[in-house]
Amino acid sequence: MTVREDIKSLLAQESFTITQMAEKLTENTGKSYTVKTLSQKLTNGTLRYDEYKAIVHALGYKITL
Repeated sequence: MTVREDIKSLLAQESFTITQMAEKLTENTGKSYTVKTLSQKLTNGTLRYDEYKAIVHALGYKITL
């Protein structure tokens, strides 16, 4: 499973939209996220690990290795 598929799956499970996630990331990180930039990062595979952690955390999950 790719990061894009993983995040899309988590968003669907939690009934979260990309729009809601962009708003939540902006609120939690203080950095500006738009639907366009977030979608592009997922599509292009350029999402950084810290951004991935922020998304997972905003959805109420933890990453365990």
